[in-house]
Amino acid sequence: MFFKAATIALLSTMAASSPTPTTSPKYPERLSSENFRLVADVKSNDLNPSIQNYVLTSYHTGAGLAFAVLQPNETATSGRIFYANGTDEDIRYGHGNVLSDEGTPLFPGGIVVNPPFPTPTPGSNPEDAEIDLSINAGVGTSGVGITRFPDQISNLYSSAGEGFYACMKDLMYGPAVLVFVKQHFVDTPKECADVVLLPQCSEGSGAEHPFGKPSSCYADVAGTDWTVYHR
Repeated sequence: MFFKAATIALLSTMAASSPTPTTSPKYPERLSSENFRLVADVKSNDLNPSIQNYVLTSYHTGAGLAFAVLQPNETATSGRIFYANGTDEDIRYGHGNVLSDEGTPLFPGGIVVNPPFPTPTPGSNPEDAEIDLSINAGVGTSGVGITRFPDQISNLYSSAGEGFYACMKDLMYGPAVLVFVKQHFVDTPKECADVVLLPQCSEGSGAEHPFGKPSSCYADVAGTDWTVYHR
């Protein structure tokens, strides 16, 4: 009788001390495509009007030169089509780049991470310098790509920072939502929104890409509630 009571007490103690099961979020299905559009998911401090689900495109500033900006995602063809470019080793070690076809006939333009502006000087505050993105003719900046396993969510990255933010800026042909690299240990300007740029699978432009590589992407970024996932 004593043995039975002791056994019951021990089992009760073990049950009470067992950790409560936790449920991890089931992440959206990832597909694979050489081509994708980049859709903005706002992490904090959305702009007015909201830029949630805006897509990345270009704001022409000169021959072969353009700012990288966000525009409303109004049709299936809104935004530019991008693809990861590089050798297998480039992609594996984060040294690839992200290109987009442009012009007639088609030629590559690349996402460019511009130098900090204004240029930091001795004694200046690094937070005063902004790093914006361009989409210029050529191969762009290396160290830009779509995150890979073990990251649970695929998104655009730049080795120059820890993410991106977007701000409404007055540009030469009128205001636009300009995209910047979020620098390490630097706060996002209060008038700007932190964004994640998520790849949505897309058809290609028709051009051949000898070093184009498949990237993970999603079927419907705008139709997914990203607030339930850890990022």
